[in-house]
Amino acid sequence: MSDKLPDSLLSVQMRHRVGGVALDVEFTLTTPWTVLFGPSGSGKTTILRAIAGFVRSEEGHIVHKPTASVLLDTEARVFVPAHLRPIRSAAQNAWLFPHMSVHENLLYGLPPGAKSAAQNLTSEVISLFHLSELTNRKPADLSGGERQRASVGRAVLSAVTFVGPNRPLLLLDEPFNGLDATLRDELLTGLRQWLSRWQVPVLSVTHDVGEAFLLVAEVIKIADGKVIEQGPATSVLAAERQRLLDQLRAEQ
Repeated sequence: MSDKLPDSLLSVQMRHRVGGVALDVEFTLTTPWTVLFGPSGSGKTTILRAIAGFVRSEEGHIVHKPTASVLLDTEARVFVPAHLRPIRSAAQNAWLFPHMSVHENLLYGLPPGAKSAAQNLTSEVISLFHLSELTNRKPADLSGGERQRASVGRAVLSAVTFVGPNRPLLLLDEPFNGLDATLRDELLTGLRQWLSRWQVPVLSVTHDVGEAFLLVAEVIKIADGKVIEQGPATSVLAAERQRLLDQLRAEQ
C-alpha cells in the first residue's frame, strides 16, 4: 500500500428516517481520524451502520474513494453487502462468539492463511487493549469493559490484516464508552498512534468533547439529523469545550 492516506477516503450522501430523526447528511472523509459528534439520538450510529452496510438508506450515494467503489447508489439500485465492503467496524455493544476464547475471537474472520502471519500483530493488539490476562477466557467470564476491549481489538486486527491495496475504513461506535476515563484515554491514545502506523483511517462516534480533542480529530458535528459543521476539533467544538470549562470552574 502507499505510504500515506488518499486525499479523500469516503463520500457520503444519505437520507433516511429512523424513529423521530430524519437524517439528511452529506460529507467527505479526508483525515486519518474523523469523529461524528452530536447528542444521543441525533443519528450518529445509523450513519455508521449505513456506511458499514447494516442499514439500507432510503436514499443515498456512498463511495469508497481509494478503490473507487460505489457502496450504495439508490438511484442505480446498487447496494454492496456488508461483508464485501472495504470496511471493518466495532459496535457500541460488544459482540463476541460466546463459545470462543478471547484469543479465538480476535483471530476470527482473518483472511485465509493470515492467522500464522498475524501472530506478531495479534500480540500487539493483545498488549494494546490490556488483554494479556484474558486471552483464554470466554466472554461469559469477562466484565462488560473487558468484552468491549476484546470486541474493538478484533475489529482493529481485522483492519490491519486486510488483504488489498488500501487499508479498510475502520468504524468505531463509542468504542470505550463506560470505561474509566484514565483507561479510556490511555486506550484511545495508544490506538490512535498504532493505527496511524498502519495507515488505517477511522470514523468514530462520540458525544464526549474531551475525546475528540484527545484524538486531534476532524469533527463532523450533527444535530437534528443534519451536518451543521465540519472541521478541526479545536474549531468546531471550541464553544462546547469552553462551556464545560466554565461549568467546572463554577462547581469548584
